[in-house]
Amino acid sequence: MNLKYLSRLLLGSVLLVTITACEITQGTPVAVTQKTQTLPDAETVMQTIEKVANWQVARTQYMPHVGRAQLGSESYGRWIQGAFYVGLTHLAERSPNPFYETWIGYVGAAHNWRMGKVKYFADDHVIGQMNLWYYNRHNNQAALLPVKEVFDWLIEQNPTNDLTFIAGRNADRLHNCQWRWCWADALFMAPPTLIALSNATGDQKYIEYAHKEFQATVDFLLDPKTGLMFRDSRYFDRKGKFDEQIFWARGVGWVYAGIVNSLTHLPEGHQYRPYYENLYMNLTQSIIKLQKKDGSWPMSLLAGEKDKYPESSGTAFFTYGLLWGINQGLLSEEEYLPQILNAWTVLNNAVHPDGKFGWVQGVNDKPDVVAYDDSQLYGVGAFLLAGSQMYDFVSNNAISN
Repeated sequence: MNLKYLSRLLLGSVLLVTITACEITQGTPVAVTQKTQTLPDAETVMQTIEKVANWQVARTQYMPHVGRAQLGSESYGRWIQGAFYVGLTHLAERSPNPFYETWIGYVGAAHNWRMGKVKYFADDHVIGQMNLWYYNRHNNQAALLPVKEVFDWLIEQNPTNDLTFIAGRNADRLHNCQWRWCWADALFMAPPTLIALSNATGDQKYIEYAHKEFQATVDFLLDPKTGLMFRDSRYFDRKGKFDEQIFWARGVGWVYAGIVNSLTHLPEGHQYRPYYENLYMNLTQSIIKLQKKDGSWPMSLLAGEKDKYPESSGTAFFTYGLLWGINQGLLSEEEYLPQILNAWTVLNNAVHPDGKFGWVQGVNDKPDVVAYDDSQLYGVGAFLLAGSQMYDFVSNNAISN
């Protein structure tokens, strides 16, 4: 059967599922309120995250460069869609609907499981997390080999350039900082992919490289006074519109989720787990006290209540990480759950009746503006991550009770 026909057939089925999901959930009150702190039930959580996923899948092309027309660069689309795919794999593991896993398979096959065009660039590596997830479930060598090829090449290059941020990319010169992880977002894109590749191949060189570079980035971008991560070196001395030092919520969110995803792939008892667990706990302590009264986090984390927008992508990444910590027994449910439920309320309120996920700040590297109608694939991916962990939490809670 022609792949384009299959694509149309699958997208048509998703539109039908989306309409059905909207009929089921539209008008249903959000179960969580700041006043009552009531847990949602697992079925409601699953319906919500499926509705959001269905809306997005129905509007997403198979080839991973949907952002090219808007942003002028194919590689932009790699991370924009790649972050969505990471979230979708988490949903696919939990949903009783096999559609999501089937769709991921068609996505991979549609571009021959290729990684991004810029082999050294972390934003082009995140799609490898989808590849490796599919490989682990189907033993699909076609999904594995492109990831291995890219990282074998990169490790052989072993770039050692400075991490000072340099705008632009030049594939022929190792001095460009983006050969290495010189911006916070990269810690979500590349390290979990490398660690998962070690698990898939049994070759520890990928974990060793990931750990070496991860440490270098943290040492360079971590602010010892706040415990937060700068987005990149350009922000060491920059101030925001409220004269606050700029720590971008989504940038820190990329790091927080990257730590979680790295820990998820690191085997229990691995020598490097204490480093990431300690980093996770320290960052948790830094971000939890910056949550606003409405349950969201400000786009500029130190702006506090002055930042009026309930931006959803940073909030979703933080909610994901916090829920994961409770589910793993690293965080106290009694201490953290009330703030998590407030954040979950914000995220639910960002879901439009048709499943569109709003309040997502657009492509940027710093705090800016956002509106209810603003949505992006990576924001949906972050919501699917948070929703999957909420689903696990309420499912386990129902079993224990």
